[in-house]
Amino acid sequence: MTSAKGAKELNKFFQNLYSAIGTSWEDVLLDNAQRVSVPLVTQMLNQIGLNEDTSKPFKLLDNGCGAGVVASELQRRIKPEVLQQSSILCGDFSQQVIGFVQKRINEERWTNTEASTVDAQKTNLPSSSFSHVTMNIGFHVVPDSEAALDETIRILSPGGTLAFTTWTQPLGWAPDIQRAFASFPFEAPFAASTQTTSWGEWSDPNWIRKTLESKGLQDVKAEPYAFLQKVDSAEYFVRNFGMIVNLVMTSCWSEETRNAHSREEVEGLVKAFLEERYRGGSWDLLWVAIVASGRIPK
Repeated sequence: MTSAKGAKELNKFFQNLYSAIGTSWEDVLLDNAQRVSVPLVTQMLNQIGLNEDTSKPFKLLDNGCGAGVVASELQRRIKPEVLQQSSILCGDFSQQVIGFVQKRINEERWTNTEASTVDAQKTNLPSSSFSHVTMNIGFHVVPDSEAALDETIRILSPGGTLAFTTWTQPLGWAPDIQRAFASFPFEAPFAASTQTTSWGEWSDPNWIRKTLESKGLQDVKAEPYAFLQKVDSAEYFVRNFGMIVNLVMTSCWSEETRNAHSREEVEGLVKAFLEERYRGGSWDLLWVAIVASGRIPK
């Protein structure tokens, strides 16, 4: 999906992600958050020193907040007396996601946490208003990622901290889907890319490091981080990554091939392949990310 068509389809996919998953999207979102996002967020927060030892109040925006993992982890690790003096804003372009996070805020009684729709490219938030801005798995899929980065720097206060994560190649689900497609009794093209934005090289830690420094940030870090995600079964894989299968079909297959082979048929073939490959058991997906951070000069 390195073509313009692929990028367009992938951006459209992200905008309609939760409709694509179906009626169980909240369960899938939360499950993927626990198995994929929590390890990343844990590493990211550790890198910028937001942990059990934090004593200074903060004002944090989590941009592209998804299931609210950053806010959830901060509630778990920051001392209550520090949270009482801090504030957390969960921002995302999706109203569906914001509704889900607001429900978590209410049900789990998160301290000083709000949720609001936010466009990372133009937040409409005051300049120099946050001590921290985080974005977990976001910059590489924002349509205008340079605008999003510049906007992030604008809303950080002097001495403020930016932290984010991006994927490297290949994505955790990609090898299994590629192998499955190669086993089909018909031609099933496959391609996958971590990046949809046309600007930058978000899977390259060297590019990230140099870019943040060129934007004036200090104490820049861009470190690789690898971890494993457990997949319970072939059925679990198809339930959680079926929307990816549909995305590849939409962006890589001809209309003739899509008409000849429905999503249900293709998901069934993927499931059968994985059941045979892993003998009906569980297995692990390997994810490799870049955890990056930098500080605005005082």
